[in-house]
This record gives sequence, C-alpha cells and structure tokens, in this order.
Amino acid sequence: MDIVFIHHNYPAQFKHLAAALGKTGNHRVIFLTNREDASKEPIKGVEIKHFELHRNANPQTHHYLIATEKAVLSGQAVIRELHGLILDGLNPEIIISHAGMGLGLFIKDLIPHSIHIGFFEWYFKPETAKWLMVDFQLNQKLATRTRNLPILEELNSCDIGVVPTQWQKKQFPNVYHHKLKIIFDGIDQNFFNIDKTIDQRSIRIRGEENDKDIIIQPKEKILSYATRGMETLRGFPEFLNMAIECVQEFDNLKVIIAGRDRRAYSYDAPNINGSWKKYILEKHGDFLGQERIIFSGLMPYAHYKLLLQRSNLHCYFTRPYVTSWSLFEAASSGARLCVNKTEATSGIVESDKNVIWVDLDNQNKMIEIVKTNLRQESTQRNSLRKEFYLANSMKQWGDLINSQISKKRIIE
Repeated sequence: MDIVFIHHNYPAQFKHLAAALGKTGNHRVIFLTNREDASKEPIKGVEIKHFELHRNANPQTHHYLIATEKAVLSGQAVIRELHGLILDGLNPEIIISHAGMGLGLFIKDLIPHSIHIGFFEWYFKPETAKWLMVDFQLNQKLATRTRNLPILEELNSCDIGVVPTQWQKKQFPNVYHHKLKIIFDGIDQNFFNIDKTIDQRSIRIRGEENDKDIIIQPKEKILSYATRGMETLRGFPEFLNMAIECVQEFDNLKVIIAGRDRRAYSYDAPNINGSWKKYILEKHGDFLGQERIIFSGLMPYAHYKLLLQRSNLHCYFTRPYVTSWSLFEAASSGARLCVNKTEATSGIVESDKNVIWVDLDNQNKMIEIVKTNLRQESTQRNSLRKEFYLANSMKQWGDLINSQISKKRIIE
C-alpha cells in the first residue's frame, strides 16, 4: 500500500507513525515536506520528497486573506509534487496531512479514491487569539475569523480529522465535532521516564548556546523552563521576572532556560529588537545571582530529559492555546511541576494534586508560591496519564486507519 504524509515541517507529529508504517516493509511510505534539510534525519522505510511554493502571497492581497492565499499556494505545491509522483507510479491509498495551512486543500480533487486524514491543531477564536497580538480590536477579530477559511475547507474536504486533545477539539465549531477524532501525538515513556536516583549524583548537560557543560551538583536547586519561543503566549516574561526574584533569595539556585530567543507565535517586546529576554534583563539591570540564570538554547533530547528529571521545579506556563509537548514530556519524566491552571493544561498529569498550580495574572502570589516550594524541597514527582503514552497513540492510529480502509472496501 502507498501511504503519504504531508507536513511543512519534518518529521513533526508524524515521526512515530511514519516510522511504524515504514518499518513493516509492507508499504511504500512517502513523507512530503517543505523542509529542505529533512534528509539529515532519515526514517527507515520512509522516502522523503519535497514540495516548493512557486511564489509567496502577494503583498497587495487584503491582509485578512494573506493566510488564505498562502494556503492555496501551499495546496498547489503539494498537488504538483503528488501529480509527478503519481505519473512515476505512486498510487496513494492513504494520505495524512497536517491541516490548517492548505496542504490538504486539493487532495480529493487529484486523488478522489484516496483516504484523506487531516491532522488539525487549532481553530481561531477571539477569546484565545487575543493572546497572539499586542492589540486585539475589531479589525484583528475580523482577520482572525477569516484565518479559519482554509482550516474549514480542509476539514470539509478530508474524510476524517484528527485532533491531539479534547481541549483542541473544543475550539472547533460543534457542527464538525462528529468528524474529529482525538488521538494525541504520543510521548515515548520508555525515553521520558523517572530517574529516582538523579538527585543524589552530579550531572552534566549542555545546550547549543553553552561553551561548556552545565554541571549540576546534588546540593543545588534547579528551577527550569523549556520553550520553542521566549514569548508572552508561553508566559516567558512572567517566568523570567519570577526567576530573577528567586536567584536573589536562594544562593544555591540555578535557573536553566532551554529554548531560543524568538517569538514562535505571539508578539515582540516593545524594544531590544523584540526580544523579551533582553527587554526584561535590561529592565532589571544588574542583580545578585544573575550569573546563575543560564540560557542554554535548544538541547539534545538526552540532555533535555536529564534537566526535566533533575529539576527541583519545572515551570510550564501558557495562555489558552495549543499545549506544548514539553508539558507532557516533563510529566512523563517525573518532573516536579509548576503550571498555570487553564483548560489547556488540565487533565495531563496522573494527579493534579502533585502539581503546583499558579495564576499568571497574579505575579506576586506566583513568586510567593514558587519560593515556598523551593524552600520545602518537595520530593513529590508527577506522572503522565497513560492515555498520552506513545503505545496508546499508535494503537489508536492503527485502529483509525484500519477502520477507514474497511469503510473504503465496503463502498467499493
């Protein structure tokens, strides 16, 4: 059977599923991506192919429709590449595409007999979209609603949609809920696991921005944070302000921040070239313990896991939006967690009682809670709910694909 995955990124959410299908040797598995360096991360049994947009969206296009035009261009790019592969003998029976940016818009027009599964992450609504921009007035509300046009058309045209969590499904209009099945991406609990002895030994970790290893001794306290982007959507300003307060009180505290100084989703800082990291550090000036706030950049997964396992308190903050993998990975690693309570962050750990819950909008109270927890040296670890385990996700994907194949055969 010929199976095609389509994603701007690679391997992204399809890493484990593509690998599972590729390793059987029973299928031809294609991964169609826009990522130019994808071949540096080969997956056994998976062929990597590329698509390219023939132009960018026209800057003269109405700004409400820039995302829609880019979605159409992306859909065209995918179809051009797929058409060429079909001419070379490919017969895609199952196509799984990352939805929302137009990649799956025209799948059924080119290959009507295929089973098309769309993987959906988000539907934009004013009450959540407001966190993505510095000013959210009527004009921004209208632009946000039209951003959903390609999302709705992909959802309408695919055979079935998949969303990772109940929270994400809840964002979509009720009329489409029957078409959306919940399957989380899956956390490899055999890798992200609990190390009960890690507090008793020295460990070394390093990120892309470190010239030498970060050495963590048993006597040291670690406050940690991990993020794709240091931005308002992920509560980074609140975290860094809190961390600066904490290092001044605890002389054996190291703050380790894994991630890059960028905005993946939300808006720039008022100055310092938009960097919230530089903006907040400049605002505080020189302070006691500033050398113990360590920015690592991105970390190799093995080092990142050690950080989660060892941290005395790992903070995951977010405004109501797509919940990052890092919270699930931290829970699976037994991290001692500090999380701001939202619908998006609830129901992930095995027991909510083990989480230090805070309110991002009450900075003083949050700082007080975190300092109290660091003083107490809690040994209480968290665990991930089993429904988010990789093995469970793979089973759900297998059941879904098999059910769709059966439906197709009945129709035929």
